[in-house]
Amino acid sequence: TIWAGFVTSLGGDASLITPEAVLASDMEALRSSAGLSNAKARSIFDLAAHYERGDLSDAVLLDPSLSAAELYAKLTAVKGIGPWSAHMYQMFGLLQPDIFPTGDLGVRNGIKEAFGLRGAGKNGALDEKRDKEKLEAAMAPFAPYRSLAAWYMWRCADTPSFLE
Repeated sequence: TIWAGFVTSLGGDASLITPEAVLASDMEALRSSAGLSNAKARSIFDLAAHYERGDLSDAVLLDPSLSAAELYAKLTAVKGIGPWSAHMYQMFGLLQPDIFPTGDLGVRNGIKEAFGLRGAGKNGALDEKRDKEKLEAAMAPFAPYRSLAAWYMWRCADTPSFLE
């Protein structure tokens, strides 16, 4: 597995993997032994660098005093962690109740179906950027529970009987 190759390339003991150990390793050797793409290897090294500098840490990631927007900014500062990954971590890793992942196609499709909206995208699809106001307006009534509303939008998009 990728994890097994990653651990093996860093000495074979997962408990000894630290940001310093990652940064001291050879990126190409780590990439090839773990079966990582170049982009994923660079992301792992950038994440390790953020940890080493103190920009991120386990304590920071779990800090309840950070607002959702502050944590989002810290996460997306890491190369390879984009808006979708940050939102999914906030929703499912931290169980933050008011995350609205506008970049998630399933959520946008659910909003389109549930509210009968047409967007600026192909065949009336809601576009993350061009239809931002429509998306925000549709989900505004659900604040501060937009994470739950997003889950329902995924269900709407995936339920054939809802669409009939």
